[in-house]
Parts: sequence; C-alpha cells; structure tokens
Amino acid sequence: MKWNLRERLADLRAGLLSVLRRHPLELALLLALSVTLIVSLETDREPNGPRLLVMGWVALLLLVVNLLAGRGPWRRIYWVTWAPFVPLFLWPGLSEWVGSAQAVITMLILTPLALLACRRASSNERFVADVVVYLRSAVLALLFAYVAYGLFEAILWSAAYIFGFTEARWVAHLTADLFVVTQFLAVPTLFLLMLDRWAEARVKGSRILEILLNWVFTPAVAAYAAVLYLYLLKILFTWTLPEGGVAYLVFGFTMTALAVKALRLLLEKRTLDWFYDRFSLLSLPLAALFWVGVARRVGEYGLTVPRIYLLLCGGVMTLCIGLFLSRRTGRYLWVVLGAIAAFAAVAYIPALEPEQAALRSQTRRAERLAARLGRLDAATGRLSLAPASLADTACRKEYRELYEALEYVERDSAALARFGVEGPNDLVEILPTVMHDYVRWGWEPAAGEEIEANPFVEVNLPYNAGFEVDGRYSRCHVNLTVWDPEAYAFENDTLRFYLGGKRPELEIAGAEVLKKQLQRSGFDPSSGVEPSAEEALQLLDYRDDRCRILFDHISFERRDSVGVITSLTVHSLWLR
Repeated sequence: MKWNLRERLADLRAGLLSVLRRHPLELALLLALSVTLIVSLETDREPNGPRLLVMGWVALLLLVVNLLAGRGPWRRIYWVTWAPFVPLFLWPGLSEWVGSAQAVITMLILTPLALLACRRASSNERFVADVVVYLRSAVLALLFAYVAYGLFEAILWSAAYIFGFTEARWVAHLTADLFVVTQFLAVPTLFLLMLDRWAEARVKGSRILEILLNWVFTPAVAAYAAVLYLYLLKILFTWTLPEGGVAYLVFGFTMTALAVKALRLLLEKRTLDWFYDRFSLLSLPLAALFWVGVARRVGEYGLTVPRIYLLLCGGVMTLCIGLFLSRRTGRYLWVVLGAIAAFAAVAYIPALEPEQAALRSQTRRAERLAARLGRLDAATGRLSLAPASLADTACRKEYRELYEALEYVERDSAALARFGVEGPNDLVEILPTVMHDYVRWGWEPAAGEEIEANPFVEVNLPYNAGFEVDGRYSRCHVNLTVWDPEAYAFENDTLRFYLGGKRPELEIAGAEVLKKQLQRSGFDPSSGVEPSAEEALQLLDYRDDRCRILFDHISFERRDSVGVITSLTVHSLWLR
C-alpha cells in the first residue's frame, strides 16, 4: 500500500481535534501545567512542586471521570469535576499531604486502579484488552514523543555547532521548554489519541507474547508451584510452622501466576490449560501457607507498616482466588473494585491507619518483652535501667527484639516517653559490652563461637580530670609518658620504675595493682558494663604506703576468674 504523507497528516489532525473535543478539561489542565513550568524556568523561579504534582494527578482523575461518564447525560458530571479540587489546590497543608502515605496510596494505587475500573468491562477478555490498550498507548506515546524530541534536539544542536551559536541562551532555553512540552503535553495528548482510537479494539496476542507466556512464564510458574507444594509437604511431615518470610514468596508467585493467566486470554494457542483452569483450587493450600506464615511473622515481631500492607495485599489475593473458584464470579473487574475499597479504607479511615496500628502493636510488643525480662515496672509502665550482668547474655535474643521494638516506638516521642527512656540506646548502655553489637545491629557471633564471658575493659584519663595531692610525698614525676617514657616499663605483668637509673627503684605486680584498684573502685568486670565516670577515675588512681600512681590509660580482662592487665601508661608518680 502506498504511504501518503498528506493523508497521514490529515488523520493526525482529525485525531487531535477529536482529542480536543473529548478531553478538553484534561488538555486545559496539562497546558496550564506546561505553561507554569515554562514560566518558572524562564523567570528562574522555583516551581511549587506539590501543586504541579496535584495538577497532573487531577488531569488523570478527569480522564477517569470522562471515561466513566461516557457521552451520555452523565457527562455533565465531567464538566464540574474540577471544582472540588480547587480548595485542595489552595490548601496551605498541601505540601505535607503530598508527602504522606495517604497521598501516595491515592495517586499511585487508587487512581491507576480507578482507571482500570472506569471502563466497567465485566468480561474478562474485554478487561484484559483494555489493560493492554492502556499499556500500548502509554508506551507508544512515550516512544513517538521522545523520538521526535530527540531528532529535533539533534538537528538544533548540530545547526548550533555548525553556525556557531551554541553559546546562545535561547538554544538552552528552547531545549528545556521543548522538553517540558514533550513530557507534560505531547506525551499525554498522544496517549489520549491512541486510547480513543483503540477504545473498543479487539486485542490479540503476538507471536512474541505467545512464546513468552507459553514457553517461558508458564513452565516457570509450574516449577515454582511444585517447589511451594514440596515445602508444604515438608511442613506437614515435620509438623513445623512455615517460615514467616514464605508469605512474600507465596504472594509474589500467586500474583505472577494470576497476571499470566489473564494475559493468556489474548492467545489463540495456549499450553497447560488444565493448570490455569484449576489454579484457584490449587492455590488454596498456598493461600493457607501464606496466612500461616504471616501469622507467625506478626506473632513473633508484631505489626509494621510493610506487614500491614502485606496483609492488605494478601486479602486482595485471597479475594481473587476465592472469586475465581467459580466461572460466574471470577471477574477481574470485581477484584479491582475490591482492591480499591481495601486501599481506600486503609488510607481514609483513621482507625485503620497503618502507622498508628503498627505503633500500637510495637508498643505492646515492647511491654511484653520487657515484662518477660523483668524490666517493666507494673505500676508505672516504665522500663528498668538497672545494669545487666553477663548472665543476661542468655536472653540476648529477647534484648535484641526489645531494642527493635523501642527503635520503632521511637517514631512517636509520646509513646516512647511512657517507657521512661530517651531512645533505644539507653537499653544498650546497661547491657554487657559483649552484647552491644548483637543488640544494636543483630550481629551474630561467628560459627562455633560463643559470647565471651570475660569482657575487655579499657579506661582512659579524661582531659580535664582533677586530683588533689597532699604533702606527704617527697618526690614527684609528672607526664612520664610524654617527657620520660623510659622512666618506667610494664613487662611480664610487673610495673617497674627506673627513674633514670639502670636498676628499678620501684616494682609492683600487675595483679596487685588490678586487685587493689578493683577493690577501691568497687567495679566488677564480670558485670560486662562499662565503668562509670567515678569508677574510672578511681581505677586510674593507685595508692599504697610507698607511692601514688596516676595512670593515663589502663586496660585489663578477666581470664579464668583471674584479672590480667593487658596494657597501661603512667601519667604521674609520687614517692614518699
């Protein structure tokens, strides 16, 4: 067939005029959006992002109302649909709302689902065809618009290079303005043009789609189903609960299989029909596996926002499986309407708000774990911050879960204040040092390694520490580590002071130093906690009937119940 440019241009002109007649409000809003962006660019003003986002979203909502109303008497609703959004557009709190979960659900979930449902296609074949028309129109609109934009840019910049006006400001401004027009006006207009053109078109699957669905996705779906059934048999034979994470696997598999089942309606030649015809019946055990896995995960770790949305998606999945148990009730339109109702309830019913429900669940979880560890005051509901001992390492998993719960509750300062802590790190500070990494980060000990029962302790002299020295000492040597590091040595667990001579003037056993300092300070290394500021100063200040020693640094550990100093440095020495 001979391709006639004049006829193609006439078709394009007729199509654009048809779009203008059928979608005047959408085009007007998109034009206003494009002009606003161009004016902001040309005047170097920061555009109001939330309001521009709402303009694009309202244009999509107008399309939904337009398709739903049709060309009959209900079209009058279309002409006034924009009015309720004017107060929203002028609302001072619009920026905060756009960043909320409610806005995300509304714009990214409810609106696309409404676009799928507005055709009111009760026939599954017609519903799937409409979905394919939407996708094909969007992809081709993007392709045509951006290819044309790219070619224009290539011509523009090539001409600018050849004729030497690449530095001209109007070239860069034209590029930016044309990009705005392409993205926010040309692409939507082409999408609407093709959507109207193929509105009632009968869609058939291509050879590529047939190969993908019959010989790639279908075998993969069947193999994955076999894996899940083998796991189900393992659970039944071993009589154990499924892992909590298996719920995500079941959900991903089920939704993929349902999508493949829907697209197979477009094919004339299909394989494994018996599997898809009975898929809902075969999916019932897997749905049970999903809910048991979710129940275990929630029972162990409480609700979080992602888990609440997993419950919601699981409900929609189960609804779909239940509806398709019967040919009469198995309609994709009804599944979409059920999903709209479920997500709208979560977004707009305060009692079902995921953030608050998750916060209540994690608060109860923290109270339950604290009570189990004996750290919850029943009268006040506050968390006890008494120092823990190494015996508490046996409950490190519970402490880790309590830390996770407090970390979640920290999102609400009022809820956290009920526990009498400023943050989850208050819990870490009272625990043995060897538990800190596990409780805070969940780092498990290496394979075959247990948590050390003899913690390493290190104490350093504060920069601004003050000490009083009486007049009973005859000699004083200060800043030995800096001024005379050879004046002393610590070897073979013995501290020797040479003080300029070849033979030591003073010898003290390291075990004696550690024993005396632990008794004087009252610090117990077996508790696993760090010494307090007062205990640290007493550990660094050694006294006996011969001398007084002020340490810069001292570190020690307990080996088989015997204290051993591993290193030390001396700041000052006073001799009688």
